[in-house]
Amino acid sequence: MPTTLTPPRPAAAATTVTEPGRLFNAEDFAVAELEPSAIWDRIITVAVREQASDVHLTCQATGVHVAVRVDGRLCPQGVLPTDLGQRLSNHVKVLARLDLGERRRPQDGHAGLELDGRPIDLRISILPTNHGEAVAVRIFDREAGLLELEQLGFTPSQLGEVRNLIESPAGLVLVSGATGAGKTTTLYALLQRLASDDRKIVTVENPVEYDLPKIDQSQVNAKLGLDFATLLRSVLRQDPNVIMIGEVRDAETADAVVRAANSGRLVFATTHAVHSAAAIESLIALGAHPHFVARSFRGAIAQTLVRRLCPYCTVPLAETDDAAVLDDIRRWLGPGERPVLSMGRGCPHCRHTGYRGRTGVFEVLTATEPLRGMISRGAPSRAVYEAAAADGMMTIAQAAKLAALRGLTTIEELMQGVSEIWTGTL
Repeated sequence: MPTTLTPPRPAAAATTVTEPGRLFNAEDFAVAELEPSAIWDRIITVAVREQASDVHLTCQATGVHVAVRVDGRLCPQGVLPTDLGQRLSNHVKVLARLDLGERRRPQDGHAGLELDGRPIDLRISILPTNHGEAVAVRIFDREAGLLELEQLGFTPSQLGEVRNLIESPAGLVLVSGATGAGKTTTLYALLQRLASDDRKIVTVENPVEYDLPKIDQSQVNAKLGLDFATLLRSVLRQDPNVIMIGEVRDAETADAVVRAANSGRLVFATTHAVHSAAAIESLIALGAHPHFVARSFRGAIAQTLVRRLCPYCTVPLAETDDAAVLDDIRRWLGPGERPVLSMGRGCPHCRHTGYRGRTGVFEVLTATEPLRGMISRGAPSRAVYEAAAADGMMTIAQAAKLAALRGLTTIEELMQGVSEIWTGTL
């Protein structure tokens, strides 16, 4: 049964903290001589309320370092004495029903809690290190995690292209990006748009992160021998209209995905490729035949996440007319739209960082006959990418610049978060 947390806001969180990204001071917990259970309740309460994605307890020679990941950035929160930090780690292991006596092997588990009337899932990973056990806790807020397509960050033209892709009766649509780029959120938004009583939708996931109505969701279980390929074979016997595969990681899965897309189903699959054309190449590299990939391919969505400027402290800067910034995106600006850069001054709402929340930046590659021909001939991903861009595809670099020039984020954030894409080296 999930634990129900209804504590008052922790004193540590209520303290005025001006250091950017600081939510609490872990040293205060030791000074107050709190028990590990009370420390954990305070940490997880602040983390959930501040929409953190992860909590980390890292053993070092100087003690157990506490950090939270907020808006994609790891923010240090102080250091606990080694003994207290280890007791805190043991408390987390107890919550996840892990083996307290096992300190030589990695362990994974999960726990649940209810906070402010919302169910929260915690995915817990324990890793032995040279100074002790490192604890990583991923936070899943079931109510905050599901978004509509219009909330993800697509530009209006990209949104139209995505709608056309998912209206295809059959074929393969790839969603690509690095780990933590928001691919699952995008897939769930696509599936929610398609869910209906006259369409059978089946997913294969690892793990199932959110319960979606009108959709049959299955989960990989390595202990039972249920990998992606095995489950996909069973899914095909369910007579689905739409299939979603959480990850394509081996030759058998890649081949099954392409065959399913060529057999009259609409198939969504994810890869860890950085740009849209590389997602196609990754399937072929795993062993899928280029001809069958080309025949089934409908499109690819590549994405990454950037921090949004805080709505409470953002101020516009001088209008930019830098030709180097504007030349390749001027065509996507609205009639009479004036591009203006902005910055966040920092305030309590954004923890003095100038940013609050994240948004996606995307590129949507739509299959054309010339592109299918290139894929079938085994053309390198760079050639396919350049051909798509020349044909009018907005690249991630261009979408990121457009977001900055519309005051959603900053040039500095783009250079830190998507630097390789920004410079065009990928």
